[in-house]
Amino acid sequence: MKKRNGMKKLVAATAASATAAGAVVTTMLLGAGASSAEPVTLELNYQCPFPLIGTQPIKVVINADLPATAEVGTPTPEFNIEAISTVPPTATQGLNLVGAATIEGTAKAESTVTAPEATLPVTVPTTIAKTDVPAEGAFEVLASGKTPSLTFSQPGEAKINVGDLLLTLTPRKADGSETGLGTFDSPCTQDEGQNNLLTTIQIVEGGGTTPPTDPAEPTEPTEPTEPTEPTEPTEPTEPTEPTEPTEPTEPTEPTEPTEPTEPTDPTQPPGDGIEYGYHLEGSSYIKKLDASTSLSGGVDANLELATGNFTGDLTLDPTSVEAKLFGFVPVKSQVDFVQEGKTTGTLKDGSLTATSTMTIKLPQVSTFGFPISNSPECQTSSPSEIPLRSGEGFDPLAGGTLSGTYTIAGLTGCGELNDFISMFAEGPDNTVEIDLTPKK
Repeated sequence: MKKRNGMKKLVAATAASATAAGAVVTTMLLGAGASSAEPVTLELNYQCPFPLIGTQPIKVVINADLPATAEVGTPTPEFNIEAISTVPPTATQGLNLVGAATIEGTAKAESTVTAPEATLPVTVPTTIAKTDVPAEGAFEVLASGKTPSLTFSQPGEAKINVGDLLLTLTPRKADGSETGLGTFDSPCTQDEGQNNLLTTIQIVEGGGTTPPTDPAEPTEPTEPTEPTEPTEPTEPTEPTEPTEPTEPTEPTEPTEPTEPTEPTDPTQPPGDGIEYGYHLEGSSYIKKLDASTSLSGGVDANLELATGNFTGDLTLDPTSVEAKLFGFVPVKSQVDFVQEGKTTGTLKDGSLTATSTMTIKLPQVSTFGFPISNSPECQTSSPSEIPLRSGEGFDPLAGGTLSGTYTIAGLTGCGELNDFISMFAEGPDNTVEIDLTPKK
């Protein structure tokens, strides 16, 4: 299976939750007032990039009690805020894939406070509560924090707008250790066209009254001026001759509607297919020869998150095996593995199973240094099905060890000594063990 280069962004789900937290905190930081608080709620949508699952849409609902008014020169108190974000099912699948049992972290939300004296960018940190990751489906994550105290210097109106988020997330396994994702950052961008105004605060002079529209002291009423003589009405100007209506322009011939371009097929969304790539190193023990051959190569696979099924291409480099027939006759053979069809398997509950089908070729076989078969057609009469399985806790981001047992069919195309050569190769109970490490 294969991990895409930028894959280290984790699971949308957890990130989503962080997102919410951040949004909430940030906005709240800006809006604390000195008078009675009123409940405010704001719902925002973000696009957050995560490892394994790519960019995911995250919905965040911010709830807080914020003041409707604040007094000039009076520091506002701190207010509690909370953000509830909904983690989508795809993120849940990604978290389970890496063995995450819980998710936690911090969020920083960018906010803007626009007040009469200045417009201030503000970043507020919040804490994302440790949350259990369910086996499937969407789940909610809670982030909470407090707004700092603010002091306004001029009366008027202050507006608090919520901006983008930066999530720092740590998914953990059941034993508390980190998953292969480690701790990662996810910069979340707010969807365009949304109303991101959290609240508006009226800033009043000390005393709590709303500033009058005209703050100037009322002037002494002036003595009423003598009414001026009405001016002679001016002679009405001759009405101008109405201009001849311009000839209506001939309506332009409607252009032939252009043939609607065939709607381009929408780019196929990546869905829940994740690409992985691994280097492969290992060995195979051939029972009849009582000898081992080294293995190297790679595997590229695409994993379907929803089902845990994957398909891939397994490539094994040409290798060789050396043995002694009857305990003293040295034999050396080149060995090529040719994949037949795709490698298939599943990654579920922390365990990976895979099945590859390979035709095994022996293009050159020699004894005492002399070739006894030199045919590119020397190969197994039927492909070998090689099942592989990992232990528990296989981490798709870190790789792991796979092992299995397979049977080698009789050989064909090996020349006059075909049956002799086949006798020492074919048979069951051959074993293979390989280590997978992620491609960088």
